[in-house]
Amino acid sequence: MSNLLTPTRRQFGTLLGTGLAAAMINRRAAAGTLRRARVFVPPLNANWTSGYELIEVADANGLFAKHGVEIEWAVLPWDQYTVALDSGALDFAPYADYAYFINVYDKGLKAKEVVSSTLPFIPGSAGEGLIVLKDGPIRSPEDLKGKKIGTQWPTFSGVWFAADWLRKHGVNKADYQIVPVPQAQAEQVLLQGGIDAAIVYQPIDIELARKGQTTQLFNVSDIAGRFVTRGGTMASEKFIAENPDTVRGYVNAIAEAAEIANADPAAVIKLGLERGKLDPKYLPALYNRDDKDDYSHLKWAAKGLHVEEDLAFWLKLVEEAEIVPAGKHKPTDFYTNDFNALA
Repeated sequence: MSNLLTPTRRQFGTLLGTGLAAAMINRRAAAGTLRRARVFVPPLNANWTSGYELIEVADANGLFAKHGVEIEWAVLPWDQYTVALDSGALDFAPYADYAYFINVYDKGLKAKEVVSSTLPFIPGSAGEGLIVLKDGPIRSPEDLKGKKIGTQWPTFSGVWFAADWLRKHGVNKADYQIVPVPQAQAEQVLLQGGIDAAIVYQPIDIELARKGQTTQLFNVSDIAGRFVTRGGTMASEKFIAENPDTVRGYVNAIAEAAEIANADPAAVIKLGLERGKLDPKYLPALYNRDDKDDYSHLKWAAKGLHVEEDLAFWLKLVEEAEIVPAGKHKPTDFYTNDFNALA
């Protein structure tokens, strides 16, 4: 990522007024002493909008270098996400939904969520969910009894979010079938009647909505009915024990980035555009459900801190979904705020 911090002469002059140039100079001077950290990113960084904003903000403001860390992207497919962390091929894995993390922790992954880096669920914000044909027969959750729901990732937390919503409306897991369908083919299969609903992620859901053929029955940003932290970055317990300074550096860079982002959410979107991380054709729908050019509602976890109350919400959700045994875990099993200087 170091090449992203090499400004033009004009940009450098602008940065002098913000103090950012000094951070860049410090980064160059300290380049030989920075501790490298391998950070997961999916191919084409497709999920930047759900968990990578603070990493970019931290990098752009020289915060990683300030805390002695240099990020090295590790591009891996999603199906290697947890395995790579467990094997040591990854040091940090952002975009770890708490619900997903609780499941892999329960199945034996020895890791912790070290900082809340993912954009939380905020009522009114955009988010994936269940889509159905706009002129089709499915109008309510009860209409999905005996039906098929397609998704590209049947074992990821997006399915559990939808299952929780359905359960709260009297539709249990035994009442419908989850079937694997590639995102790129979801519209075709839905139109052909191969599935009755689909869990489709951004930006595919935006493309479908703009065509006017589908409607969203359920949006994950409403899952808690309130602002709720969604997840963050996980690291293996082995890496944490052997590299506490690297963990501390990464965590504090993200924590300070969260404060910057919360002070000016619109600037985060502008940064994404400037760095080529956001496709303008999907804005503002990526962040605003009403497709309005307003980002003032966006808010990241204060100081990057994990919130026990929110972890309790997610633990209850996965227990009720029968993903993990009830009573086996407690919220504090899954995270640590110990490395966060702002705690």
